[in-house]
Amino acid sequence: MRRRTVSRWATAAVLLAAVVAVAAWRSAAGAPPPGTEPDSGSTRSDVLPNPDEVDEVRDYWTPERMKDARPAPMPEDD
Repeated sequence: MRRRTVSRWATAAVLLAAVVAVAAWRSAAGAPPPGTEPDSGSTRSDVLPNPDEVDEVRDYWTPERMKDARPAPMPEDD
């Protein structure tokens, strides 16, 4: 009888450990990766532009081109 009781306790412990492991795995799988923040809808760049490219862009956007320029399409809120 003692052996049967130990076996039941061992089985219960293994099942409890499996339930805890699955619960921890599921909660970790649904969490965002560490260090990420919610999307604020804006962007930011810390890359410094190449001075040569800045000059090329300034030369490209002449007053005539700026006058004829159209805004880029932006996404709309649902």
